[in-house]
Amino acid sequence: MRIRPDLAFLGVLLAVVGAQAALAEDPPAADPHRTSYREPTSLEQVIYSFREAFPYALAADSTGYGTVEQFRTLHPDAYWEEQLRSLTNEDGSLAWRSSQEMLALAVLYDFTGDAWYLRWMGRMADAAMAARDDFTGRKDEEGRPSLAWGSGRYGQGERRVYLVHSGLIINAILEYCARAPKLADWSDADEKSRQQLVDRCRQTLLWHDYQLDPDSHPGETAYLGVREEGERRAAWQPFNRQILFARDFYLLYQITKEEEFLERSRKLYQFFRNRVERTPSDAYVWEYEPARFAPGQVKVANCDDVSHATFTIEPVLHACRDGFVFEKADMARFARTFTLYVHLGDGVFQSNIGCTPVFTPRYMDRLYAWLPLSEADPQIYRLIERFMVGNVAKPGPLAIAYLAAYRPKGMSGVDTRMR
Repeated sequence: MRIRPDLAFLGVLLAVVGAQAALAEDPPAADPHRTSYREPTSLEQVIYSFREAFPYALAADSTGYGTVEQFRTLHPDAYWEEQLRSLTNEDGSLAWRSSQEMLALAVLYDFTGDAWYLRWMGRMADAAMAARDDFTGRKDEEGRPSLAWGSGRYGQGERRVYLVHSGLIINAILEYCARAPKLADWSDADEKSRQQLVDRCRQTLLWHDYQLDPDSHPGETAYLGVREEGERRAAWQPFNRQILFARDFYLLYQITKEEEFLERSRKLYQFFRNRVERTPSDAYVWEYEPARFAPGQVKVANCDDVSHATFTIEPVLHACRDGFVFEKADMARFARTFTLYVHLGDGVFQSNIGCTPVFTPRYMDRLYAWLPLSEADPQIYRLIERFMVGNVAKPGPLAIAYLAAYRPKGMSGVDTRMR
């Protein structure tokens, strides 16, 4: 059932003294490991805490906000040169930040056709692959070499390789490889380098086969935790980690035309689709970690959060557009997830995609990543645009790219009125 307070109720609620204040804790929203935190879980506390954390207090002048011009002003050549110099995954930043910046370049290349974006994406892709463990001589906590990108940030002092890191980094590299031959001066030498990148992406994706669940249900497949985290050694990986590989294998199929990769992609997408619950309001909800439901027996109890869910949504929307496992009608259902369950009304958003109302401020950092669903429902663009203009003074590269590329046709200016 949709939770949407009316304006009169909201006005009374915001006057309550002593309601729980917003939390100050603000680790990276995209951190793959959830930390313990206290969070408001009643509807009253969620709305009050959201209003306190996000008062829509920035100046109303939004000229140039979320435009190609803003992107080029904030991220000129010097910005990308610095990214190349500091690129590493030892702190997880290649996976969680740099890969997303590369996707911003892809989005704006598609939107503008300007080769500048694709050329910088290519340099970032080459540098990302050069940082892989086998090329840098790094090994995991047990001295094992890998064909991936390890990190010492999340393993309590131990250096480990994470499926989600590989998924994010390979996704960005393959998105470049899929576009690169469109460059006007593409040469035989360029193509040889691209094929080498593709082959190395293939190596990484297949290297993770040791994590495949040998007992997957027919027609689907999934990855286990194994060495990554003790608590997930024999458990299925969270959906946002699984689905990245579904997109990666699909891109690999598009580039190589090898049917094996199409089938791998299909089974991973099917694993997620079989565990998404369709609500009576014709929206979708799902959990962060897949429970051990058999296909067709899904009952979601603990909904995913609005931040991690975006890493699931982005690959799925590609599948919806392509009519692969999902269909275009599914995009509208994911859009209703946002408008019915994430947006509570009057510009207030909760941190879960449904189920119990929750508010965790840091998860709002990824609210912009729902913008691609504007294809299915343009009101999503207005809701997110207004939130960002009122609360985010300096949006990041992918946020600007999405705002520029997904602005609905005929929509101009920023509507600052409450919704």
